[in-house]
Amino acid sequence: MNRKVIPKVYQFSPKTCRFLSTSTGSGSGSGSAESGKRMVIQEKNKMISSRIAIGTNRLSTPLQPHGTFPSVIATAIQNNIDTFETTLDKEEEMRRGMTDAVMFLDSTSSDEKFHVRERSLKVIGKISYRTCTQQPVEVEDKQPKDTNGGNAKEDKFGAHGREGDVLQEQNNVKGDKQNHAAQIIYHNISPSYIRDRISKSPLVEMFQNLPPVDLVYCAHNPEAQGTEMILKDAPLEDVREHVKETLTQAFVTFEQLVGENKIGSYGVCSNGLGLSSSHPMHLSWEDVLAASAEAARSVHGDVLGGGPSSTTQEDLGSVRCNHFSTMQLPANLLETHGLKVANRIKQYLSSPDAKNVVGMPLPDQVQIHATRPLTCYPDRGTGNGYPFKLVDYLIPTAEDGSGKGWSHELRGVPAYYTTVLNETMAHFDATPLLEIKEIEGRELTMEERETLDGCKLLQSMIHDLDANLSSGHLRSFAAYEEDLYTKVVPMIHGTFEELDADSADLLQRFFQAHGTAVRYSIARTTRQLLKKGGDGVQQYEIPEDMTMQEFAIRFLLEQQCDGEYVKGPLIDRIIVGCPKAEHVIEAIQAAKAES
Repeated sequence: MNRKVIPKVYQFSPKTCRFLSTSTGSGSGSGSAESGKRMVIQEKNKMISSRIAIGTNRLSTPLQPHGTFPSVIATAIQNNIDTFETTLDKEEEMRRGMTDAVMFLDSTSSDEKFHVRERSLKVIGKISYRTCTQQPVEVEDKQPKDTNGGNAKEDKFGAHGREGDVLQEQNNVKGDKQNHAAQIIYHNISPSYIRDRISKSPLVEMFQNLPPVDLVYCAHNPEAQGTEMILKDAPLEDVREHVKETLTQAFVTFEQLVGENKIGSYGVCSNGLGLSSSHPMHLSWEDVLAASAEAARSVHGDVLGGGPSSTTQEDLGSVRCNHFSTMQLPANLLETHGLKVANRIKQYLSSPDAKNVVGMPLPDQVQIHATRPLTCYPDRGTGNGYPFKLVDYLIPTAEDGSGKGWSHELRGVPAYYTTVLNETMAHFDATPLLEIKEIEGRELTMEERETLDGCKLLQSMIHDLDANLSSGHLRSFAAYEEDLYTKVVPMIHGTFEELDADSADLLQRFFQAHGTAVRYSIARTTRQLLKKGGDGVQQYEIPEDMTMQEFAIRFLLEQQCDGEYVKGPLIDRIIVGCPKAEHVIEAIQAAKAES
């Protein structure tokens, strides 16, 4: 009997590299037909696994077991995943993690020799937002030059920023209300900023010294360059023209960096691509491709021979002069507009229209990546709305954590939650204080009245928190945590000067148990929303024995190109956040189940 193949999970320690779990699973086979069938299935599984990409935004530090960059990366590579996305603050960890993983997998000391082909792996970085903290300064009479060519008034925080900065958000730094220090978030994809970031990027060193790894840099949310113009009620045509011009200059810089061997190719990662054309923050895919073509003409005019007035895509033959390679856009069960955009892009690039456009050196092909496959925003990622997850949770079914169960398999909140709830309500029952006057024949002291009021308030709060579990209003765990830390906890501190140890411990137990119950409630509510549909939401038939994350990944894997010029899978890569190596395996198993 053939053994089931279990994907490999690697654990790295500072001094050694070892398997966390392995299985050879080759099986003895039963003839050439059986062997051939098995090989076909294995090849298909490899193709499907390779369509999963790993996002490292939430990847833990190397100090946490099973969550290091090398462990996650090595596990993914060994299971045929070849694409990894990182963020600005994780670039050095990505460089070290990728280097360690590739060296380990390609070493003779590993349990299984694994050769990584040249440029068979891809790391995607992003350039866009930057955050700075500024102290207030005296307002001067001089007016610094505005980045759009006019004059901008100096504000109390000093200079407007560096060239290309577009203000996105400004908040007081927590704990520094007295001095009014501000945390400022800018968006910047100017040529000078791109070159500055690339010159400091550890990923460039990785790209130049680690042959198996290709490097792609994406302009992240370029539509944010129009934010200030939108706030000033500028016409949308002007906003989009400005964004296109800014993006073209960014692409020119990226094309130059490819020629300098600093990066392998470039692309765009944009929420705006997934928005309808009527939305102010919409980014047109036509404008993105046109910007890449204009950048290629600007940088490679000599390669184009006759120049922009006479050269078509077919005339270029095998000469590649447009290194735009990647378009990332949000796509999930609730945000499906991006799927339509992806199909239009693929159909256009394979059409005769694209090949015969005069003076337009378009890219040979563009990979379409789905971002946020398990995370949805009510404002489609353009505002401050809280995200909610298309996931089921593995939650404790016992307070001591000795048992766990998936939220879609449980018939209700874990029983221990009700036990802790009742214990908490009984602990803060103020009935003995109410009986003092009758039994002891005296009035309550000031301290006793305050305790009585505090107990009533706590019981009311706990009752409301419990009632919310069945209200159907819980959609986002992030929103729940925000309410907890900004409303509930301050209310408790404001009501009681100090809690005794038993009361404090019991409240801690209640909030931990309630958090588990909230996860269960959110998962069930989200599942019901998807199954019911309506209000712009498609109706989905989710099997009761399947997690939502598995269903969501399968949904994207199953999407096919629909049109005359190209067939096959619509989404080339689905970027899944995997903080641990175990999460990589879950994503792979969900992908393979689709086959």
